[in-house]
Amino acid sequence: VQAAGPEARARYWLETGRSYASHRHPPGTQTAVTRQLARDAYMRALAIAKGANLDAVAIDVLHMLPFVDTDPAEQLDWNRQALAMVESSEQEQARRWEPSIRSNLGESLYELGRYDEALEQFRQSTALFEQRQDARSARDGYWHVAHTLRALNRNSEALAIQLRLERECDAAGAPKAYIFEELEILFRAAGDDERAEYYAGRIKSLK
Repeated sequence: VQAAGPEARARYWLETGRSYASHRHPPGTQTAVTRQLARDAYMRALAIAKGANLDAVAIDVLHMLPFVDTDPAEQLDWNRQALAMVESSEQEQARRWEPSIRSNLGESLYELGRYDEALEQFRQSTALFEQRQDARSARDGYWHVAHTLRALNRNSEALAIQLRLERECDAAGAPKAYIFEELEILFRAAGDDERAEYYAGRIKSLK
């Protein structure tokens, strides 16, 4: 590994870190040992990437560290560092991380109960995905927007978005249980148990 160039070495340690902690690892499989192994590998990757001005790789590392440090405040810090690097970089590959990092930042803010701030990040992320004509990611973004609107007790706005997402996903042949779950909650909150039961049935149909 030491004989390789900086990008190869950074990516080696990045993937080593991913082998210990990532979105593919259920929380129950994580231990203090695996988290430390992951953190050590990620920090080595980050140091190499920063030293070689490999901004996109460094951002990739920063966006993985919340899988190691799972406290929402720590996750928020890593996501803020990632966004700062995205915004300061002049490298196109680094700039392309912006919608994903803003979405991750929104999730951290949501977990901390900072819903207004989370909503702003989700809206910016979604707009960027739409600019790229990435329809699937934009739909995911709108789901986060609507989910956060519900947390803010803005249920009528949330309902309108989730119903639109239901139509779009059905048209794409890709119905999503998490949209139906939100719709069930929203209709129950509105006192419409008949519609709520309809979406409970749609959830079951996908299992």
